[in-house]
Amino acid sequence: MTRLILLFISVIVATLFTLKAFLFEYNGYSTIELIDRLPLLVAPANYVYYIWLAIFILLFFWIYQYFHLRGENHFISNLQTILFILVVLFQIASLWSWHSNLYVSTIVILLLQVVTLFGLYLTYPLKKSLFKLRMPIAVYFGWSTFLLILNCCYFLVHMQWSGFGLSNALWAVIVMTIGTAIALHLRFHHFDVAYPIVFIWCYLGIAAANGFGELLVTTAALFLAGVIIVGIFFMKKNPVHLK
Repeated sequence: MTRLILLFISVIVATLFTLKAFLFEYNGYSTIELIDRLPLLVAPANYVYYIWLAIFILLFFWIYQYFHLRGENHFISNLQTILFILVVLFQIASLWSWHSNLYVSTIVILLLQVVTLFGLYLTYPLKKSLFKLRMPIAVYFGWSTFLLILNCCYFLVHMQWSGFGLSNALWAVIVMTIGTAIALHLRFHHFDVAYPIVFIWCYLGIAAANGFGELLVTTAALFLAGVIIVGIFFMKKNPVHLK
């Protein structure tokens, strides 16, 4: 029961802090306002960030599932509890760092968050009985991965990186292609659907944000979203031990 209380408190704190930073204000600005300061082609439309609401609802559902698994083999372990609390701490620290204009520190902290989330993700074996438990973590993992990519791009634009002579639009396509490869890797090797769906949501948002102003980026975002959709339906590596 102590582990459930710790999880519940962690999600409550993460929800309040994150929603305040992203949707309202923290240190005078919302996170979205700070992102919109620079002409970032891989930044999605503002509505995309409301995925945080879905993530926190899923996390509360995640805790609710564990409430009914008390005393069973699938009940959350000490390792999973520690990893999740670390994820929440990294998330709060990254938001504080971002709003303090410490972009390198933000990227490092986000990288630690993504690595920790991946470690937590791997604690869920590929079993049908664990799909509902893994799904909220997969969505959280997917969104955190996208935020890491977004923050790296933001930092490069902020530093006025030349991009080796390539246009910003072409680099945006390259970055989205890398994101697609990661999403399809998780789909194929971890039999995951939730993680790639997050990237579809983000790419549709990128297309909406760029519109007709950046046709190359918009077209690539829609095309890659379609590629991921095809991958979800046709990449059928069924693990032998998925029972």
